[in-house]
Amino acid sequence: MKVLLLYISAVSGHRQAAEAIKQAFMEFYPEVEVRGENLFQHGNRLLRTLLDSLYYAIITLTPWFWDFIWDSQEVYWSTYALRNFLYRTNYLRLYREVILPFNPQAVICTHSIACALSSIIKKKKCLDYLLAAVPTDFCLHPYWFYNEVDVYFLPHETLKENLVERGIPLNKIRITGIPISPNISRSKSRKNLKKKWGIKEDLFTVLLMGGGQGMGSLKEIVLGLASSHLPIQLLVVTGINRRLRNKFRRMQSKLDLPLKVFGYTREIDELMEISDLLISKPGGLTTAEALAKRLPLGIVDSLAGQERRNKELLLEKRLAFELKNKEDIVGLIGRLLNDSSYLKEWQRHIEDFACPQSAQQIAQKVMSLVKEK
Repeated sequence: MKVLLLYISAVSGHRQAAEAIKQAFMEFYPEVEVRGENLFQHGNRLLRTLLDSLYYAIITLTPWFWDFIWDSQEVYWSTYALRNFLYRTNYLRLYREVILPFNPQAVICTHSIACALSSIIKKKKCLDYLLAAVPTDFCLHPYWFYNEVDVYFLPHETLKENLVERGIPLNKIRITGIPISPNISRSKSRKNLKKKWGIKEDLFTVLLMGGGQGMGSLKEIVLGLASSHLPIQLLVVTGINRRLRNKFRRMQSKLDLPLKVFGYTREIDELMEISDLLISKPGGLTTAEALAKRLPLGIVDSLAGQERRNKELLLEKRLAFELKNKEDIVGLIGRLLNDSSYLKEWQRHIEDFACPQSAQQIAQKVMSLVKEK
């Protein structure tokens, strides 16, 4: 059996989700040949650059516009003809370079554009592979829905009604959670990990993350906490943002608290294991990992569109804490330090949303559905 995983961008939650599913297949079904592909490597280079540049320009300069268009039905239908034209003029390279030579029995998409192209290929070329859609945020936009999709793996139960309203049959819907690495669910010795990373045993540990791009107000948060005189230590992950990483490393000796700086790392599970609080943007993968680790999450710097919708749901369900300023951050840390019941109450809220076995469940269901076909 062959399984193809399609995602977009080398550094993204979409790729992390695909890698998590791939890891689950390799661990539990070693006989299956699994291949992951970045869709942008098999499309028009100019169009890829344009889309990347346009996306970051919009969320940076006019976030309100991205917030509006992200899940707008009006925008969806007004751009329908243009999107179909772009998809149909870009699917052939993916078909010739990947799907035709690999001949997968299952195609799993962690991005809606990958889902669109795979749907067109399946229909145009009369192929019979199982097509699975795996959204990587806690909310959905209209660009995920295609008749050729055989199964939707959703992040939580409350989205099921949304799909049914759109005419998706119940037998195509599975609730698994956002796929995260199987490593997240494995318990490890905090004491040994703290020793490995040089973390002090007796201090409350705050993990700061800004996504793969190291975005957000990380510097302001660090400076604010450094002046708070709280008994804490900080771990800062700057992703691929080298300039920010170097800036923090120059700051280390000048701060009045312990600070460790990390660039892009594949060992986030270990950093989460030794932390007492995560402060981050509400990206789907980061949030899912924190929930699976039972690690309290403070939300800052949510991007327009998907992250704003994630934030709304997380706050509505009391799964995270909104941090608008330094006072909010210091207050949350103080409550977690001094009131154990506060943490226990939060942990009760997350039980229905923490899905540490999500990737394994997706792999198992794909295997059973392919056998049924």
